[in-house]
Amino acid sequence: MIYDLQKASFLKRISAFLLDFILMVILITGFAWGLSSLLNFSEHSAELDTVISSYEKEFDLNFSITYDEYEKMTEEEQKFFNDSYNKVIKDERYVQLTNLIFYSLITIVSLSLFLSHLILEFIVPLLFKNGQTVGKKIFSIAVMRVDGVKVNGVVMFVRAILGKYTIETMVPVIILLMMRFGVGSYITLGVVLLIALFEIILVIVTKTNSFIHDILSSTVVVDLQSQMIFESVEAKKEYQLRLHDEEAKNAKYF
Repeated sequence: MIYDLQKASFLKRISAFLLDFILMVILITGFAWGLSSLLNFSEHSAELDTVISSYEKEFDLNFSITYDEYEKMTEEEQKFFNDSYNKVIKDERYVQLTNLIFYSLITIVSLSLFLSHLILEFIVPLLFKNGQTVGKKIFSIAVMRVDGVKVNGVVMFVRAILGKYTIETMVPVIILLMMRFGVGSYITLGVVLLIALFEIILVIVTKTNSFIHDILSSTVVVDLQSQMIFESVEAKKEYQLRLHDEEAKNAKYF
């Protein structure tokens, strides 16, 4: 049961989220740049463009045409285009580079997101205490367990890494990358939409206006200035007993 809950206002939560989002984007961009350089991503992409360009010159075609442009072709032109494109995608070097770029991109994106979440959503809150990110610190809101007890490292790991990073971020990102490379389908895209819809429903129907990461970690975002957060379950019980004793002493008997 939530003890003396003082939920953070949506205005404060949104303001904190926007600030944290800006910092997250900056950090992700930095990590992505470093990892791209380390994995020679730009060089591989340039080589792939060279392979495609060589075939475009050979067949006098542009493989980057739109669907509408393709539809305007005659049947003979479409057949020539398809036959030519099939030769490209069967090229051994093209296949090697495409796979290399795909897995490099997955590595860059997943590691950049992981390291950024690890720092901003796990390490920083542990340093600031009470689950506060930079945004939450500035806007005086905090994270506590739903029973009113202070969060610890395990709770924050579940909230930040399992909830925010894995389910809310990486699952949609991986699906969208698969769609981009033609691996996914409309069914996998539906998973992204279902996650987004589930998040909205949770915020509306839960008394704590919680997201998936809060449900998984049994946490709630509160107003730090008005919310009492206990150091432990024992500290909470002692406080409740003290209140009970004071009420008993002050009670009037007739």
